[in-house]
Amino acid sequence: MSTRAIVLFLLGLAGLTAVVLVLTAASAADTPFLPGITVKDENPNGCIDCHKNAGAGKDYRLSVSLPANVKGHPDISKSVKTVPTDCTLCHAAGRNARLLQRTVHEVHYEKPAENAFVTVYKGACLNCHVLSGDGTVSVKAAARNW
Repeated sequence: MSTRAIVLFLLGLAGLTAVVLVLTAASAADTPFLPGITVKDENPNGCIDCHKNAGAGKDYRLSVSLPANVKGHPDISKSVKTVPTDCTLCHAAGRNARLLQRTVHEVHYEKPAENAFVTVYKGACLNCHVLSGDGTVSVKAAARNW
C-alpha cells in the first residue's frame, strides 16, 4: 500500500471516528420524540390512553367530553365499542359527519400553545398512529373505556 493510500485511509478513519463521537455526544434534546421508537410508548391504546377519567373532576373520556364540548354530538356510550374505529360509523366519506381524520387532526393541533395534546403529549403523531417495520402507518385502536 502506498503512503498516499495509508494517509487517505487514516484520514477517512479519523473522519469516521469524529462522526461517531459527534453522534454519541448528541444530547437527549437532539433525539426526536417518537413514542415506540426512540422512547417508550406511553399511549399504546391511542385515544383512550389520553381520553380517560383522570379523577378530581377531570373526566376526559370521549363518552363524556364529546357531548359536553361538541354541540349536537350524539351520545356514543352505547354505539361505540372500539375507539376510534367505530367513530367512522358516522365520520367517514359519504356520511353526514365530517371525516374523522380531519376533525381529529384539527382539534389536536388547534391553538398549540394552549392545546394539551401539544403542550403535554408533545403533539407526537405516534401517540395515535403506529409505524410498522415496513413503513406502513395505521391508527391505534382499543376497546372503549366507559
